[in-house]
Amino acid sequence: MADILKSPYASAILQATFISMVSYVVGEVVLSLKDGNGFAVNIDYNALGRLMSWAAVITPVGLLWQQKLDSRFPSTKPKHAIASGTAATEGDNTSPAEVYDQLNIFIKVVLSETIFSIVANSAFIAYITYIEHGDLNLTKAKVLNEVPGLWTSSIKVWPLVSYISFGFVPPSKRVVFTSLVALFWSVYVNAFVISK
Repeated sequence: MADILKSPYASAILQATFISMVSYVVGEVVLSLKDGNGFAVNIDYNALGRLMSWAAVITPVGLLWQQKLDSRFPSTKPKHAIASGTAATEGDNTSPAEVYDQLNIFIKVVLSETIFSIVANSAFIAYITYIEHGDLNLTKAKVLNEVPGLWTSSIKVWPLVSYISFGFVPPSKRVVFTSLVALFWSVYVNAFVISK
């Protein structure tokens, strides 16, 4: 059991589900305050379970996506590779003999904020809606209606987060960094997108 908990996937899933729980509760408090009800929070445990299960589903997919991007587009390369065009593998620390590969970082940000973001947002809305209502037509309609607005909102926050994450945060610390940002993002999504 201890070996399972040492897995980066297991620890990331546990962390993401916990952050989902916290963001749901904080989002409910924000909604309650917004509606003028003070701190009277009514927790819907079914909705909370859906969000936590989504976190458990999407976290390994996100980690795998980041690993594939890092292997294909390393964020750093040796200083001597600037002229030759060779790239180094990305490690946890950038040594003085390495420099950031701004083009690779830019490519990873663009791919993450277009392909992955649109697919993940679509899957999120579909997952939550279908589990809640069990209606494919409603699920399709919600995806088509809500994903463009959610993606537009995410473009205001996540490209900068992705740039910092891919460019300056070591891979071993990336989950913690993005999870902290995701806490605030999840509060926004839970309070202003899902609850509409």
